[in-house]
Amino acid sequence: MKRKTLLCLSLVAMMMTGCADQMYIEDVTLSLILGLDLDEDGNLLVFMSSPVFNKEAKVKEEKVEVKAVSIRDSRELFDTTVMALTSGSKTQLLLVGKKLLKQKNWIDYIDPFYRDPKNTVTTRVVAVDGPVSDVIFFRPKDKPRLPLYLANLVDTAYRRNVTIKTTLQEFHEQTTEKGITASITELKKDHKIMLTGTALLDEQSKYKLSITPNENKLLRILQHKTKGDFPFTISVPLDSNGHDHWISFSTPRIKVKTRVRYDNHFIFDTDVKMRVAITERLFPFNVRSDAAKLQKSMEKKMQTDFERLIKKTQTKGIDPYGFGIYARAYKYPEWIKVQNQWGKAFAKADVNVKVHVTISGMGTIK
Repeated sequence: MKRKTLLCLSLVAMMMTGCADQMYIEDVTLSLILGLDLDEDGNLLVFMSSPVFNKEAKVKEEKVEVKAVSIRDSRELFDTTVMALTSGSKTQLLLVGKKLLKQKNWIDYIDPFYRDPKNTVTTRVVAVDGPVSDVIFFRPKDKPRLPLYLANLVDTAYRRNVTIKTTLQEFHEQTTEKGITASITELKKDHKIMLTGTALLDEQSKYKLSITPNENKLLRILQHKTKGDFPFTISVPLDSNGHDHWISFSTPRIKVKTRVRYDNHFIFDTDVKMRVAITERLFPFNVRSDAAKLQKSMEKKMQTDFERLIKKTQTKGIDPYGFGIYARAYKYPEWIKVQNQWGKAFAKADVNVKVHVTISGMGTIK
């Protein structure tokens, strides 16, 4: 009898607590998109996009811009404009303008996301090539609400490996890990919003370089991230005439293995094994009888693309692949000496990529 009484009292207490803490959705302004940028005078601009749940409102999305000294300061300014109390617990995207990304210590502005437990760390971090205001105040008639549209756009492109997807939690890990530099999604607004690839940051989290969607696929492979789709369209060198021989293929299976050596500098050997299925061929070729020649040409082209991307990042002194993690794991005594300047050490490293292609599918037409 006593146990039943205690159970009833506990249930009543829980119900009373829930009632006391409840808040109607009409009384909350959910910040689904938060944008950060700089104006012409270098002042911080903070943007917010939130849904409107009021039945009488004709426009179901509220967008606000304020000039503030920090994100926390902007919340108070938002509360003087919006109809309800601002909440960052459901933020889907954090848009950061390139102008701000090029500034030293810009990362300090996102401190509230990690410090306040009411905020979420699953927010997608996205670089904007151009003014953030162009994206925030964009109202496409043939698309759903901007937060839903952008979140789905990033997620779909990530599954296709067109760009990377970095949450605030992952961004924090990348910026505190000495063996890798951060990379985030990049987009721009022209006559429509489009993903342009991936923005690569340096050891101080400043913007250094942008890579295309095709280069992002190579980045993901070198990161040993081989899930999702990896469709390629390349021009293979089949003869000495310099003619373009275009071929498209999917890669249902990719295996990557990296080894590290040290001889006055770091040497990385990465083997990439790709099992491919041809999806398009724009030149006459008997794949069944001469597959080895085609495979060798594809390997040569892919290897050149890998080398070009690696050289591009080494020139900027960044390591978005995480080769530094391998250096620390297998050559720790040498890593210790350069851990605080890994970008410079990686720029002097030799990175050898060997590609092995096996054609496993030719389509119904041989």
